[in-house]
Amino acid sequence: MIDAITAAQTTQNPRSTSLSDASGTSNTAMQMDDFLQLLTSQISNQDPLEPMKDTEFISQMANIASLEQMQQFTEGFEMFASSQKDMVAQAYLGKMVNISEGGLEVSGLVDSVEKNSDGEVFVTVADKNYLPASITKVSNP
Repeated sequence: MIDAITAAQTTQNPRSTSLSDASGTSNTAMQMDDFLQLLTSQISNQDPLEPMKDTEFISQMANIASLEQMQQFTEGFEMFASSQKDMVAQAYLGKMVNISEGGLEVSGLVDSVEKNSDGEVFVTVADKNYLPASITKVSNP
């Protein structure tokens, strides 16, 4: 039945396939717009003698809303986590740190905190950059 609906949708809306291909998204992952188009096709092509039940329609709409809210929550949480890493790294500024990187132990005062163009945060100790994850000890000077 899904094949029939998809075929009917393609003949009714020929630009729908070009839009999904142009967006660069995978055809295996169903996007929100794809689901809405499929639902619209399903409703418009339903059997008049056995129409879709209201409960099924409401359930599908609730699933759509839930999925969209989860996507928004995930995006918001990712932004929060990224900003939190930056704030934690800034807390090292002016502190004495011990750094263990590549078998080397370095100790010194954090002179600056930098963020490169890729978004990675580094702490500078004795004019050399280190990842905050390599810090093993933090103390007051």
